Amino acid sequence: MLKRVIHHPETIGLVIMATMVFFMSNYNMLWRFGIYNYSVKKELFIFPVIFVAVYIVKKIFSVPVVRLLHNKSQWLSNISKDISFPLLVIIFNSTIIMAISNYLTHNYIENHFFISYLINWSRSAIVAIPLFFFVVQPLIHRLFNWLKSHHKFQ
Repeated sequence: MLKRVIHHPETIGLVIMATMVFFMSNYNMLWRFGIYNYSVKKELFIFPVIFVAVYIVKKIFSVPVVRLLHNKSQWLSNISKDISFPLLVIIFNSTIIMAISNYLTHNYIENHFFISYLINWSRSAIVAIPLFFFVVQPLIHRLFNWLKSHHKFQ
């Protein structure tokens, strides 16, 4: 069973997405509530909800739009897909999820939704993009390469 999961083509993507959602939801909750009001119970409750929301947004909107942009854009065809595709998916996902979460949690200055949204979005994007490219993706790929070498699929 473990061998099938490790060698399934979508497993790495789901693990990377789950790790990113976990880190970013913790980061945003710590930023919003502070270290003294942060609750592990809140995170354990909110993580599955956010993960499902991000997965739905990614499957229904982000990936199809980014794929369409890559097929139609001359500029994007000159950039490596290994960089531009995940970068655009992260930007679209964070744009949509931040808008929804800001609206639902009322995490904005009264009568200044758009300004608060831009501040929160930029704060999250500044962390999410380097976190993905320099920490999460390399570590997960290294972990899965190690697991695949120790659990050969016959």
